[in-house]
Amino acid sequence: MSQTEQPTEENVAPTATEDKKSIQEEEREKILNVENEQKNSIELAEEKKPKEVKEGMEVKPKKIPIGGIQMPGFFTRSKSKEQCKDEDQAEGTELIEQEEKKEETPVPIRIKLPTLPNPFKKNKTGDVEEGGKEGETKDKLKLLESIRLPIVSVFQRIKRNPDASNQSQAGLASMETLDDKSNNELKTIPLDDKTETDKQEQTDILEYLTQMMKKYKIAIGGCLIFLLLIIIIVVCTTGGGQEIPRSPPLKDGKYIETVTSCGIVEGKMEDSSFTFRGIPYALPPVGNLRFKYAQPLNQVEYCWNATLKAHNATPTCLQVLGNGSIIGVEDCLTLDIVTPYVRYDNPLPVVVLIGADSFIGGSPGKMRPSARYARSRDVVFVRPNFRLGALGFLSLDVLSKSDYPHTSGNYGLSDILEALWWIQLNIEHFGGDKKSVTLFGHKAGATLVTALATIPNAKKYFTRAWASSGGAVYPSKPRNESEAEARSFLQHVDCEDAECLRRADAKKLIKSVQHTWRKPQPDLPGKDEDPSKRHQWLVIDGKILKENPSEVWSRRRLSVDLVIGSTAQAGSSEILRFKHTNWTSSLVRHHIKESLLGLQNITDEVLKRYPATYHGLSTLVTDIRITCPLYTIWTEMSNVTFYVVNRTRWENKIADIDSDIEAILGRYEPKTPEQKRYFSSMQGLFYSFVWHGKIDQKFTGKNVLIVDQDVLPNATYSECGLWALKNIVPRFAALD
Repeated sequence: MSQTEQPTEENVAPTATEDKKSIQEEEREKILNVENEQKNSIELAEEKKPKEVKEGMEVKPKKIPIGGIQMPGFFTRSKSKEQCKDEDQAEGTELIEQEEKKEETPVPIRIKLPTLPNPFKKNKTGDVEEGGKEGETKDKLKLLESIRLPIVSVFQRIKRNPDASNQSQAGLASMETLDDKSNNELKTIPLDDKTETDKQEQTDILEYLTQMMKKYKIAIGGCLIFLLLIIIIVVCTTGGGQEIPRSPPLKDGKYIETVTSCGIVEGKMEDSSFTFRGIPYALPPVGNLRFKYAQPLNQVEYCWNATLKAHNATPTCLQVLGNGSIIGVEDCLTLDIVTPYVRYDNPLPVVVLIGADSFIGGSPGKMRPSARYARSRDVVFVRPNFRLGALGFLSLDVLSKSDYPHTSGNYGLSDILEALWWIQLNIEHFGGDKKSVTLFGHKAGATLVTALATIPNAKKYFTRAWASSGGAVYPSKPRNESEAEARSFLQHVDCEDAECLRRADAKKLIKSVQHTWRKPQPDLPGKDEDPSKRHQWLVIDGKILKENPSEVWSRRRLSVDLVIGSTAQAGSSEILRFKHTNWTSSLVRHHIKESLLGLQNITDEVLKRYPATYHGLSTLVTDIRITCPLYTIWTEMSNVTFYVVNRTRWENKIADIDSDIEAILGRYEPKTPEQKRYFSSMQGLFYSFVWHGKIDQKFTGKNVLIVDQDVLPNATYSECGLWALKNIVPRFAALD
């Protein structure tokens, strides 16, 4: 360079800059070498410690020793050059741990920072140094590999979790980042920062479990469903949803137990059905409860602690039979039940049997439940005892004054109502349906049933009623008038007040009933017979019967369904039949002429309508006493069915008073084809009414149903019009 030539800025600056950079690079190299030597010495000490790492297990992050370098962009995700104290500690193995999120099992990799000179160092000419020792080249390759692995791991994690881009905005450092910014980002991390390490471990465990659940969610869901099904099956089979048993178990193959409102009762098997006999349904009507309405069985002292053996029927209530003998006991308010099933599902209709030949005795008569028909017809039969005679229907002013509200009479009616209420409370325990109860009466029992069908709250006790061959005359006198007419009874028992009547012997009270109060045998009306002087057992007591039943059914429709009827020769009796060995036509004519009919000079007219045979005579008696009076009150009723049985039987060839009852209850076996057809017709009428509350729908309109081999409707019946015209019917109708 000549003297005149001056050094320019372009020629001087590069030389000075290069010298300055060379000095800086040498200083940096020294610092890196010192730091790496310290780190390598610590790692070698750690490697000497036994440490077992299982394949596939999570690798816990290592702590960076004091003086270790936290390189920006590689081991942290710092968003700025400031230290992030609240972040999890960034370590060289953190990014490697994220490899566990891959589908394959990751292999733990430990990264070491070798002690190398700066691979990016430039010589004075500005080129990267290529020479040097062979170890320096290997060290450079190891450093590049250690840089590459975290970069690959991070990019895979970002690809798998796009949301992580918000957490890695700082990105990874490029080569220029290491060159230009590493001087300002060097910092040390304390070894005893256990809190941050624990948090990192918990986070990693949760992330691992979450990832595994996502990966195997189908398998886990299937297992849960399988376990749920197993639990449901186990609960069902062990009785968790067990229904009420269909029937209690049998004891010794013949005894069965059920419950009532007063205790457990035990019945027994009888002819493929179950019978329970002698179950109390009301308080004993003795002592102070004599001549009082039936009281419910709601006192503990009258119930039982042990199981009640209801195997045998208890005695009936005190009564006088047709031959004058006295049977029964005063403590008699019990009932019998015959049921085909003792169960709670599919309850069966209930038939309550009310039988009595008269108001003073003959109960239950033919009204005994049939075990065979309970099973074949799928019904539950119940037969209650009820008071009769003076103990059941005596009405006196001294009795009314001793009670409050003042009333007397109809105690037998109150017994039946109490039995019906007991049925409402308990019959479901015997397989019966309390919403389907049919009150079934025969003879005097039919009279009681018809009277009960007229009370205002009859629907509370039963659903429907069937009355066979009952009376058609009901009380029309006020209670005080009936009480005054009965005062003569006090003279027969030598009593003057109610206390005396309650202390008197029960059998004495039964026997003291006057002869005129007893039911006469059915026959033609006598010439001197005065119907107004006959004793009426039923009274308008103001509690049960508040008005004459005939006024009720003529004014409004009954609250329960009702069927009334009779047999064509129900007035036939043994006394009448055996009055003569052979009833010839002349004997029949003479018998009619000696009656009220002969007094009215209508004997010839009668014989034109009725044959001069015993069959014709018994039909005439029946029409006057039973059938035509019932037909008369039926014409005043609305929506009530009326039937007459014409089918004859036995050698007398008559339809006696028990023909319909015995067919319904199966009391005899039909043998001829005609009898079998009659059985089918009679039972079809009755059990259709019991099950469905109505007679066959084909019998519409107000017709009399004539029952023989088949059921035929008829607009009228026999000669009832004649007897109504002669004022004999219903005036001379039977009372019971």
